[in-house]
Amino acid sequence: MDRSIRLGLIIGFIVTLLLIIVVYLFKPLSPTLPNTAKPKEKPIPTETTLEKKAVLNAPAQANPVAVSNQAELIQQRDRLYQDFAAISDALSHGQQPDLRQVSQMLEQQKQLVKTGTVTADEAISYCQFLKQILPVMEHQIDQNIIELEQFKRSSI
Repeated sequence: MDRSIRLGLIIGFIVTLLLIIVVYLFKPLSPTLPNTAKPKEKPIPTETTLEKKAVLNAPAQANPVAVSNQAELIQQRDRLYQDFAAISDALSHGQQPDLRQVSQMLEQQKQLVKTGTVTADEAISYCQFLKQILPVMEHQIDQNIIELEQFKRSSI
């Protein structure tokens, strides 16, 4: 009896050790998200490289309204990306985003694509990301992707 208990303990220990090794080897790699996924407490107003290029490439007699409009569009784009990051962060903490807000963000993204502030490929990538993290909105996001692809084809 003493021998069978010892044999059972050894087999149990080996099975447990193998199970731990298998779980460790086959656990999915956690995707590393860039620091943009963390919400910022206070946005610091800085000039992006695109703003600098726009100012440098602008002719000397450039319309100040057009430059400020471009800067405003870039700020809208940055806010949109911060909102996407906030959604991702909220989901990682178990909070569900407001679906109406996500719909508005998709519309804003389409407008930014139409103005040329965001490329269609970049917008499609964000939509595919949203589709993965918000399967509830899959149909609406698919529609948005289709519209973006149509716009991409028409602008070529």
